[in-house]
Amino acid sequence: MLKLAIFDLDQTLVDTLPRFHRIFNHSLTHFGCGEVKWEDFVKKYKEDTLNDYVCIDHREFWDYFLSHYNDVICEKDSLIPGAEETLRALKEKEVKIAIITGRMVPPEEVWKELKRFSLDKYVDLVYTRLNNYCDGRRRTELLQEAMEKLGARKEETIFIADYWPDMQSGREAGIFTVGVLTGHEDAGKLKENGADEIIESVKFLIPLLKEKNIIS
Repeated sequence: MLKLAIFDLDQTLVDTLPRFHRIFNHSLTHFGCGEVKWEDFVKKYKEDTLNDYVCIDHREFWDYFLSHYNDVICEKDSLIPGAEETLRALKEKEVKIAIITGRMVPPEEVWKELKRFSLDKYVDLVYTRLNNYCDGRRRTELLQEAMEKLGARKEETIFIADYWPDMQSGREAGIFTVGVLTGHEDAGKLKENGADEIIESVKFLIPLLKEKNIIS
């Protein structure tokens, strides 16, 4: 029986790609790397080659980027279609919901954003990279910690995310891992890195779980 669903946030539940571009350019400017046009940004984002634009140590750059992700609210941010309906359906089946995001911001900032999109009422737990994730820990450990805190075994847990390293984390944690294509990641890359199933978006999660007899 499914007891816990763990979700990534950006490009899984909420489309924040315009904000990503805005903060990416802010970070590039901060380090003197020069800004990138939207069209070029989207192309490199889909290729997973944005580091081509980064002119300093990549770890330093991305730590700065992730720590400033909540500095601005972008009016173009929007829910991935079907996100709220999916969370509601899971809660109706008494499944607990956790959010684990790579943003280096206090969890309280993520809670504010969830409230803005009316998702907070469905969520039981939020972890960010400030939950010691940034200090040598992998998301795998936070997946395991969320399971322990919310009282679910790995066989009672699923993980839904859009990026290939997340698939590796789900595989390492030994939980059923679903890759979504709303992050513009290649389906083959998600699969080869550990995704058990691939769906177009969270809109199709409930039908998948019913098909796999994970929920009734």
